[in-house]
Amino acid sequence: MKKLAIYALLAVVTFIINFTIYNLSFNSQATPFLHEEQRVESGLLMLKTTLPAYFIAAVVIAAMFYWLGKRR
Repeated sequence: MKKLAIYALLAVVTFIINFTIYNLSFNSQATPFLHEEQRVESGLLMLKTTLPAYFIAAVVIAAMFYWLGKRR
C-alpha cells in the first residue's frame, strides 16, 4: 500500500509540474495576443485536451518508475 501511495504521489506531482509549465508558458506567450472571447475558448479547449493528456503522461511516467524500480 505504501508503494502505491508513493507512485500515486509521483503521478500527481508530475501532472502538476507538467501542467504548470504549460500554463505559465501559454500565459506568457499567447494570452497577450488574444481577445477575451478567444481566451475563454482557448481555456476550455485546454481543459478538454491538455489536462487529460498530462494526466495520461503522469500515469505513464509513474508506471515506468514502478517498472524500473521493480526490476532492481
